[in-house]
Amino acid sequence: MPLIIDGKPLGQTIPTSLQELWQSFPTLKEASEKLRDTPSKVMNPKGLLFVGQREFAGTSPTNDSISFIGTDSATTCHIVILRETGSGTICLGHFDGMLTGEAIFGMVKTILDIAGSIVGRFELILAGGFDDERGLSVELSESLLYGFNQVPLDIHLMAAAITDLNTEMKNGVPFPVIYGIGVDMSTQEIFPTTFVDRGPDYPIRNAQTYVSHLKPCFPCLYDFQTRKVVIDSFDYSSCSQNFCETMISLSDEEILKDYSTSPRQEPPNFPDDFRNVFKFMLDNPKPFVSVFPNHLPRHYKQSSEGEWVFDGNY
Repeated sequence: MPLIIDGKPLGQTIPTSLQELWQSFPTLKEASEKLRDTPSKVMNPKGLLFVGQREFAGTSPTNDSISFIGTDSATTCHIVILRETGSGTICLGHFDGMLTGEAIFGMVKTILDIAGSIVGRFELILAGGFDDERGLSVELSESLLYGFNQVPLDIHLMAAAITDLNTEMKNGVPFPVIYGIGVDMSTQEIFPTTFVDRGPDYPIRNAQTYVSHLKPCFPCLYDFQTRKVVIDSFDYSSCSQNFCETMISLSDEEILKDYSTSPRQEPPNFPDDFRNVFKFMLDNPKPFVSVFPNHLPRHYKQSSEGEWVFDGNY
């Protein structure tokens, strides 16, 4: 079945513009604006499963070690939440336009694996993007709508605070309203949010996006069965010491200009997050020796205090 909105199948033809989508489904527009206008929260890192750019992860209320799942720092990127209402299973992904179709089906499979028998319905919530001058956001919005419309399951689109519905003007410049989304696993509440902690090995995980030309990937970050964050091994050894030092020495302005899709709209942490990737690579030039010995993935488990601690390579 195609994507369903307000009880109606979207059909095989996606509306030619988002404006046409809002006109055709005013209830969807109203729900999207309500999500956009919900006050933002700052999330406590304890019990948090944070999903970075080009990652997805899933969990359910039966997992009492995860209280919240979420992501932030999305400008042209989009945040995707897929929920199975019977079990309360949630899968959240941070999409940047790469490997969109593969990640959509990965999220669906994760929901099916965790939920087991499906007794409720699949619900979809989208957020992120804005009216950027390059039109990257609208391309991703349309790609996600098209991708979920190809899934051979009934998926109900509940809200889509995306692109034009997620734009506010500041001194004549467009900015996203929502940069991050969190989900309370106990109440199933979905809300805009920011984070003070982004989980284990964040520079390593970010590094995957900067060497994606070597091995494109959109990994599932969390192993629900073992209750552990798993970071698969990858190689960045082709990034020389001189290259890493050059990247670290760039000014904030140079980093934003050359490595962001939306320099004026990036959150304050963007330049430091960028430098931290190359500082890590510089400190660990041989990943299969110091980071992923014998090519083994890194595992993290939660402590009794709800914080992530390294559990070894295996």
